[in-house]
Amino acid sequence: MKDWKDVTEETLKQLYYDEEMTDSLIAEKYGVTKAQVRYKRNKFGISLKNKIYDRVVSQNSELFEKLNRDSKERLLKEENIDGIAKALTHYAFRNGPVEDMHADGKLSQNDMKELNKYMVNRLAGILVAIYEERWLQLELLYAFLQQYGMDWDKAEPDMEELDLIWNIVFKK
Repeated sequence: MKDWKDVTEETLKQLYYDEEMTDSLIAEKYGVTKAQVRYKRNKFGISLKNKIYDRVVSQNSELFEKLNRDSKERLLKEENIDGIAKALTHYAFRNGPVEDMHADGKLSQNDMKELNKYMVNRLAGILVAIYEERWLQLELLYAFLQQYGMDWDKAEPDMEELDLIWNIVFKK
């Protein structure tokens, strides 16, 4: 029996995608629990929806590249900065722990307004820099601030809501 800790992302993709093994079968093969298999799959972003997405994109790569370019052109307009900044604030900030803190009475309505306004304005500034292609300013911002938060946990990109929205639209 192979050691579970040695199972790579590629091996797990082969088992789950190509051999179409369930978590139970993989767990049985390696002598681990289904939860351990599910954890490792999630860590590597291996899911049925990602398999379908990857296959659809790879089979229609020219179409998806065109759609992606068209989306960039539609989005990267000055008149969209306010709306995108607000949507990103809801996505990255408001719909998270801060909303729970607000609901629990730890933050007043005025606190929420101030925090939301701050986030929207900061994100709008970043979006303007992207729109105006101020890459040097963004690099300097990164260089200046990268030392802060070095002791924080490594960023783990959270694509769950983006994927959920994609799947809702994609299924239509």
